[in-house]
Amino acid sequence: MVLIEEGYVTIARAAEQLKVSRSTLWRWIKTGELPAYRLGQRRVLIKEDDLRGLIAPVESRKAEVLPDEDRERLRRPLARQEQQQALAALDAAAQLSRELLKQRGGRPFGDSVSILRALRAERSRQLQ
Repeated sequence: MVLIEEGYVTIARAAEQLKVSRSTLWRWIKTGELPAYRLGQRRVLIKEDDLRGLIAPVESRKAEVLPDEDRERLRRPLARQEQQQALAALDAAAQLSRELLKQRGGRPFGDSVSILRALRAERSRQLQ
């Protein structure tokens, strides 16, 4: 029995080592973030190596979204031409907004929640 438990810890011991609650460990086990092993009917053990695997630098888990050259471009101030392009895009968006409001007789669009609910209800009726 001692050989089986070597390299494993109980839920209580793991919680103590990581300074988290037992319920947090059970949640991690339930979501698959932390593997656990049952020994007999009642005893649940966790490999010490799996506990060590939970501890990782934050940067290593962050997905790389932008290539390096794009990140560098975002760090520097906008060039004059880029500023003009951005202002022109904002002006075009404002113009489109005014045109849409005019087409609707001055009535603004409803909030997105009510629109989505109405679309969902319509789709549900179509599926029945």
